[in-house]
Amino acid sequence: MSEKSSSAVALFDTMDRAIVECLREDGRMSHADIARRIDAAEATVRRRLHRMQTSGMLRVVPVIDPDSVGLQTSLFLGVRIEGGEWRSVAQAIAALPEVRYVAMTTGSFDLLVEAFVGHREHLAAFVLDAIGSVPGVVSTETMTVLSVEKFVFEWEVPEIPPRRDVGRAMTDTDARTLS
Repeated sequence: MSEKSSSAVALFDTMDRAIVECLREDGRMSHADIARRIDAAEATVRRRLHRMQTSGMLRVVPVIDPDSVGLQTSLFLGVRIEGGEWRSVAQAIAALPEVRYVAMTTGSFDLLVEAFVGHREHLAAFVLDAIGSVPGVVSTETMTVLSVEKFVFEWEVPEIPPRRDVGRAMTDTDARTLS
């Protein structure tokens, strides 16, 4: 996932949400079936899906359940890095096959990494050898997931509340809301 400009957000309207909702139910649903479900023309569905896919807003991909392929241990790693090495460290870690997610963060860690491994020996090799050998890594903290309450790829896109008008004066209600 890459950072996109906020102008892409404005293009995601009610009809786009309805199309995506259909694909959340069945990622292989035909354009004709989607059109019938949302009461739109098939060409409209096709055009909107094409726009969402070519802009990078939407990707339709297969989803593999990690447990079903033997990757039964999910973990998060907080990674601290040296100086300005974050980009090269992030790229090296992102290239590891166990890694699903890498993000630069604020707080105690410079990077947050999500990965899946098969067993304790795999975990040790991943953390000590693979991550530990990346130049620029100073330290890591491993958080093993014990139980998962929610694990979905087909999350619903929340409505984004409008930004406050920064040009107007703050009211007493605004001040109470922020405190």
